[in-house]
Amino acid sequence: MRREPDVWRAFLRYLPVLVISSLFVFPIFWMVTTSFKNRSDWFQIPPRFFPATPELADEHWYLFAPTMENLNFLLAVSINPLNVVYDEETGEPRLNMATCPFDEAGNRIADPARCEPLLERASQVLPEGQIEVGRFNLFGQHYLIGANHVFIKAIWNSMIVSILSGIFSIIMATLTAYGFSRIHIPRADNLLFWILSLRMLPPVAVIVPFSLIFGALNLTDTQLALVMVYSISNISFGVWVLKGFFDEISREQEEAAAMDGYGPWAIFFKVTLPLVNPGLLTVILFNLIQTTNEFLLAFVLTVREATTGPVALPQFQTAIGVQWSQISAAAALLVVPVVIFTILVRNHLVRGMSFGQLQ
Repeated sequence: MRREPDVWRAFLRYLPVLVISSLFVFPIFWMVTTSFKNRSDWFQIPPRFFPATPELADEHWYLFAPTMENLNFLLAVSINPLNVVYDEETGEPRLNMATCPFDEAGNRIADPARCEPLLERASQVLPEGQIEVGRFNLFGQHYLIGANHVFIKAIWNSMIVSILSGIFSIIMATLTAYGFSRIHIPRADNLLFWILSLRMLPPVAVIVPFSLIFGALNLTDTQLALVMVYSISNISFGVWVLKGFFDEISREQEEAAAMDGYGPWAIFFKVTLPLVNPGLLTVILFNLIQTTNEFLLAFVLTVREATTGPVALPQFQTAIGVQWSQISAAAALLVVPVVIFTILVRNHLVRGMSFGQLQ
């Protein structure tokens, strides 16, 4: 019995899925492979797609010899101790006049007990080609962090902002959604729509008020400002997703737990919360994507210290052109962790993205 028509019918059925999936996957594939290419492989025509050993790469036009140079350039970090500068004549530590306070007459005080000692300059201790990306003090010893590019600091800021915003958002969204689900609130639908409208606001519509507010609070160019801004939209999305999950959980289960002696918080954490894990994972994933990809708010509200990954990417455009391998490696460091996390929790996303309506 011939089944060729069935095979062709199945092929035609899945062809649109393959085409659409390819359109989404190919940019990620091209970005990741470009991050392992040498400068000479950037503009090869025809392009080289797949990594291989140098011997095979020389024989086939579609292969290239991969290199870790770009990732090493981005991830190379050095921690260098900063020593105190001593006066050659007196042997005493020199004073950092920038840290000395002023007296009542407005003169700078040069009292060693009230001034910090002068430390070495970054150029004196950093390896050649590295720039300063941060400092810290450990048990009285000052250290300077050096890197080849400011992107390593930017991706660290992205991680801190994403984690702090994610933790705060998921806590607030969970408690708010549970309250809307279990407590009768007058005009709850109107309140929920107002919460969702915060997610709908385009960043360009609120960037000026945010700039003025954080400028008045002296929070411009801080991680805290970004955490607060991102939490507003993340909480609104989380409330809508999680409320659907809490509505599905019958009150009889909570009442039975109460009859067994559980208190309100014990019921919430031990009975109700474990049943909404798909929703929690969905909210965490979407918050992570939103926080990692956001550009405009981070671009306006940060200057140097709190710059995030997306804002640092344009800095790979130099006077000699765009460093495509380095910018691809930087973008891959932002995207690949999110993709891996999505794959790990994919079994929970279908129900989570349906607001808890699918079993």
